[in-house]
Amino acid sequence: MTVPDGDAADLVARARSGEARAFEELARTSERALYRHAARIVGAGPEAEDVVQDALLAAWRSMSSFEGTSFRAWLFRIVTNRALDRVRARRRRPELPLEPPGDDDEVIWAEPAAPGPDPADLASAREALVVVEEALRDVPAEQRAALLLRDVEGFSYEEIALITTCEIGTVKSRIHRARLAVRNALLGRGWRGSAG
Repeated sequence: MTVPDGDAADLVARARSGEARAFEELARTSERALYRHAARIVGAGPEAEDVVQDALLAAWRSMSSFEGTSFRAWLFRIVTNRALDRVRARRRRPELPLEPPGDDDEVIWAEPAAPGPDPADLASAREALVVVEEALRDVPAEQRAALLLRDVEGFSYEEIALITTCEIGTVKSRIHRARLAVRNALLGRGWRGSAG
């Protein structure tokens, strides 16, 4: 769901003046894209949901001071920063189970809530997407964020520089390095490209 530019400007102005419903509508229009972006950085699930919720709360609290030209870019900046903070925190404090399983403990696997699609039924395009997403997981978080903002969300280099608070040259370098890392990971997994 998108809001026409004129309506978005009106909603931003109303939200800046403290109107919660206007901010709620703005948030609703970007929520799915923000979640997809966060999920690609921190992983899908509750952590990505928390990142988006934290970012939206921070945006609401700072709404009166918003002076940018792109509300969407501003939201993506907040989500990107929150997601990268989570990744960095994970590296500092890796999670360990409270009690490691003993030798005598029998491992019990939970059944999935809903069965996934049969692998034989997956289309080759979907399989390629999975391989690319797996390759992306190994790319450093800052490079991954820049690549996703450019290639998935469609932001310009200038907007990405604003979102990530770095120079355009740094943005281009991160995107280039991320693309090379993904390409090399794909080649390492036997991918031969469209000609192979």
